[in-house]
Amino acid sequence: MTYEPIRPRQMPNIRTLLSPALLAYGISGTAAVASFVATILLSRGGGAALVGEYALAASTANMLATFAVLGLDRIVMREVAGDLRQGLGSAARAKVTGMARIVLLVSLAVAALYLPLVLFGPLSALLDADQGAMLAVVIGILVWPLYRIACHGLRGAGMPIAAQFFEALPTWLFTAVILLLVFAQSITSAGQVTAIFLGLQLVALLGGGLLLWRRARTWGAPASIAMPDYLRAGLPIMAIAFLQTFSEWLLLAQISASASSVEVGAFRVAFQVLTVATLVLATGESYVAPKLAGDFRAGNIDRMWQRHRRATVLMLLLAAPLLLVAMVAPEWLMVTAFGPEFAVAAVPLAIMALGQFFNVLRGPLGAMLLMTGNEGVLLKITIGGLALLLVLSFVLIPRFGLVGAAIAYSAAIILRSVVGYVVARRLLVSATAVPPLQP
Repeated sequence: MTYEPIRPRQMPNIRTLLSPALLAYGISGTAAVASFVATILLSRGGGAALVGEYALAASTANMLATFAVLGLDRIVMREVAGDLRQGLGSAARAKVTGMARIVLLVSLAVAALYLPLVLFGPLSALLDADQGAMLAVVIGILVWPLYRIACHGLRGAGMPIAAQFFEALPTWLFTAVILLLVFAQSITSAGQVTAIFLGLQLVALLGGGLLLWRRARTWGAPASIAMPDYLRAGLPIMAIAFLQTFSEWLLLAQISASASSVEVGAFRVAFQVLTVATLVLATGESYVAPKLAGDFRAGNIDRMWQRHRRATVLMLLLAAPLLLVAMVAPEWLMVTAFGPEFAVAAVPLAIMALGQFFNVLRGPLGAMLLMTGNEGVLLKITIGGLALLLVLSFVLIPRFGLVGAAIAYSAAIILRSVVGYVVARRLLVSATAVPPLQP
C-alpha cells in the first residue's frame, strides 16, 4: 500500500481571493456601510421624525412594488439559469421579455390605484405620514418591479457581479447626495429624500436593463412561451415576499398610529440598522440562487447543500459583528451613531438583532426552497410567521410599545427560520453524492 505525502496547507491564491462570491459580498458590504452612513446623516441632519416618515414611505413602496412584480423576478432568475444551463437560449429570451411586459402593465395598474388614495383618501392622515413622501412612492411602484426583473435576469444569465453592482448603485449614489445636502443644509422634507432615493433606482434600472437586453440578444430569436404557466408559478413567490414586507410595514404602521413621532423615528432607525443583516442575507440568496437552481435541475442535491453551508458561514462572518454589537451594546450604538433621542429604541434594537441572528443562521434557505419548486411550502411557513406576528403585535404593542413590536418581529422571524430549516431538511434529502466543491 502506498501513501500520498502530506502536503502543507496552501495559502489562498489570487483566484480564491477574487472569488465572484467574495466580490459580490464586497459590493454588498460597501452598500450596507453606505446605507448605515446615510441613516446617520439623515438622523443628524433631519431628526427622528424625518427619518421615520422616510422609512415608512420606503417601506410602503417596497410592499406595493413587491406585489406588482408578481414573484416573476425569482421565476425569471430560476428559468433563465435553468434554460441557459441546457442551451435553451431562445426560451430564456422569451421569458425575460414576456415577464418584463407583464410586470410593467401590473406596475402601471397598481400605481393608478394607489395614487388616488394619497391624493384624495385618508391614507397619509391615518398613518401620520408625510404626504410628499407618500406621493413619491409612485416612483417606486413604477420603477422597482422592472428593476428587480433586470437584476435577477442578470443573475440568471450568469452575471451576478453586474447584478450586485446595479443593486448597490442607488444606495451609493443616495449616500453621496445626502452627504452633499447635509453639508449644504438643504434637507427639507421626507418627500424630498424619498423622491431622491427612488429616482436613483431609475438610474440603476436603465443601466441594468440595458445590459440584460444586450446579453439576451445573443441568445437567439425568442421562442413561443405560454406565460400563464409562469404567472401561476410566480404568484406563491409574490405572496411570500409580499407577506414578509407587509409584516414589516404593519409594525411601522401600528407604531405610527400609537407612539410619539420621536419613538416612531427611533424605532425605524433601529429597523434601518438591521437592514445591514437583511442585505447580507439577500445578497447571499441572490448570488447562490441560480447555482442552486442549476444543481437541482442536474440532480446534484449534495452539492446544493454544500453551497448552502458555505453561504451560511460567509453570511454569519459578515453579519455577526454588527448583530453582536446591537445585542450587547444597543444603547451605545444608538446614542453614538444617531444621537440621544434615539436611545428609546435601544432595547427593541437588541431584541430585533436576536431575531435577525436566527435569520442569518438559517442561510439561503428561502432561495433553496424557491429554486427547487417548493414555493408552496415556503408560503405556508410565511403565513404561519405572519399569523404569529399579528397576534403578538396586537397584544404586546398596546402594553409594551416599541419593546412589544420588537418581540413580535423577532418571534415571527425565529419561527420561520426554525420551521423552514426542519422542513427543508426533510424535503431535500441528499440523494446522490457528488464531488466536493473546489475553493
